[in-house]
Order: sequence, then C-alpha cells, then structure tokens
Amino acid sequence: MTYIAAFHCKDGIVMCADTQETIQVGDEAEKQYSEKLYVLDDYSYPIAIGGAGLPEPIDAFAQEVRERASKEKPNTVEKLVALVKSAINEVYQSDMPVSANPKQFRTAQYLIAAKPSDGPFTLLMVTGKRVYLVTDKKAIIGYATASNNALLKRFFRPDIPMQQAVMLAIFLVLQSKAINEGVGFDTQVAVVTAKAAALEEAPYIANSEQRVSDFLRLTDALFLASIDNSIPPSQFPKVLRQFGTAVSELRDRFLRETAAIMLDLTFSGKSGVWMYPKIFTGAVVEVGTFGVRAREDTPEELERRRQMFEALKEKSNQLANQQFISMIQGRQPIYLGEETVQVRGTAGFVDSTSS
Repeated sequence: MTYIAAFHCKDGIVMCADTQETIQVGDEAEKQYSEKLYVLDDYSYPIAIGGAGLPEPIDAFAQEVRERASKEKPNTVEKLVALVKSAINEVYQSDMPVSANPKQFRTAQYLIAAKPSDGPFTLLMVTGKRVYLVTDKKAIIGYATASNNALLKRFFRPDIPMQQAVMLAIFLVLQSKAINEGVGFDTQVAVVTAKAAALEEAPYIANSEQRVSDFLRLTDALFLASIDNSIPPSQFPKVLRQFGTAVSELRDRFLRETAAIMLDLTFSGKSGVWMYPKIFTGAVVEVGTFGVRAREDTPEELERRRQMFEALKEKSNQLANQQFISMIQGRQPIYLGEETVQVRGTAGFVDSTSS
C-alpha cells in the first residue's frame, strides 16, 4: 500500500509520500523501493504527480502528464483538467490493454498539484478515469484511513508558510510509517510554487525527519507538563524555562545543519533546493574552522551597510559602490580573513532578498 498526501499552503502546494512497495512473489510478499512522486526535471511547468497503485499504470500516466504539460503548459484550470483527462484516457486506451497485470489490479489513484499561470493553485484527484477537483484543499490517497485524515485535518492550515508545510508533510509520512503496514522506506516531498515544482533532496528530508522527531519529544513533554495540576504553580515557570532553553538549542543546531546542507547542495548544482526559503531571509552563513553557522546581522554590520547605501546615493564613494555591487549578487562569497567565509543571498528560484 501507499501513503500520499497533498495540501495547500500559503505559498503553493506540498505533496508527500513513502517509497515502499509490496509485491507478491509466489506465496511471499516482498518489499521494494519505489518512487511515487514526479515533477518536470527542467522546472518548465509547476506540476507534481503522485500515484497509488501498481507501478505500470502510474509510470505511464506520470510520463504522459509530464510530456503534455511540458509542451502545452496549460494556463487555466480548465485546460489543466482537460490535459489530465486526455492523459488518463490515453493510458487506458494504449497501455492498459497490453498490461500483464490482471484487470482488477489496474485501477490506480492519483493526486496532481499544479499552478496554471492564469489560475489558482489546483489540486486534482484521479480515480480510474474520473478527474475530480479537490475543493477542501487537502487529500490523501492510498492509506486514506480515518486516523490519517483526522491527523491532516488537525494540523492543516491553508495559510501556513511553505517551510512549515514541508515539516508537516514529513510529520504526516512519519506517522503513517509508524501505524500503517505497507508504508515505509524513505520519504518523498514535492513542492509546487508559482514558478516551478521540485522534489526535496534526500539529505534535507533525512535531516528534517530528525528535526521533527526531536522537536516532538520536547513538545510532547511540555503538553503533559502543561495539563499536570500536580505540578505546583511555583515550579511551572522552571518547566517553561527548561523548555525554552531546549527549544532554542535545538533550533540553533538544526539551523546550522540546514545551512550546511543547503550550501553543499547549492554548490553541487542542485537549483531546486531554493524553491522557498529554508533559512530566514537575510541570514549570514559563515564557514570556517568551527564548521558552518547561520546568524543574523549585527548592529555594526547593519550600520556599515546603511553607510554604504548613503555613500552610494551620493555617488561619492567608489569603494562603497564596488562593495554594494558585490553584495547584491545572487550568491557572492565575501572573504573576511583567512578562516571565515560569509555567504549572503540565495540561489535558484528564490529571489535574492538580503539587504
């Protein structure tokens, strides 16, 4: 079986899935790895497809949709729906008649998330040959159990930022892995923005799964302590202080780890890693003998930058002008001494917004 969920957020749509597939080999059921989410490799159209069922029809449908979307680039919801209907009809007419799988196993379910240029973010569900518009902005296929739906409904907010939506997606897959037989292996996450769609990279997902698990341990403990009236009121502030200290330390750790992963992926040419901000806007990422860390600008740095802007407006300081041009490049290392490197700005699809 499969767990695939998709839901809207403030900046687009997030889709998530497990990668475990169970096949019957004789009298034995064997588990194998199977990727279940698909996007356009060239980022030419913002669309993601997830399929639950046998790999053969899912692969055929995903390929058909991607090829058509890459060429047609439907700019309205109506054209997107027509494309999906045409693709599923093609699969049933051309691929299913020659399939070696028994007919009763050929029906698959799909979720399609896309952003037509002249339409809103759109989530579609396909069952058999029927195409439905998901109007409540969230859906699960595969293990769409009562408990899984209740969990998604509990946490879902259509206005949460993309970063929080991705963390929620990872949390949902982790929960399904824990309680649903047949859901397992690695987690996949696809993000759909107004510009493109991309799959999250494995190192980032693995680190985020650890992040989710570590923070849950803290928040679970705080929840139990908060409703525990046996704790004297005079002692509860200490519980809050301990919680605040632990959360701050954990946030700092994962901020450093995220910055290191993003740098590694960016310099490896993974342009999709910057589909949305994974660390706060304006962060100063430093690399040195201490490793990698990310921090906010100091008051002194902000004042220095203000002075450079003033000098630039007056056109009286050529050195300030040169420094300013250097700083606003999309990804510009500024060497400060022999052991520390600062990296400012972003790369890829996220606009450079640092001051």
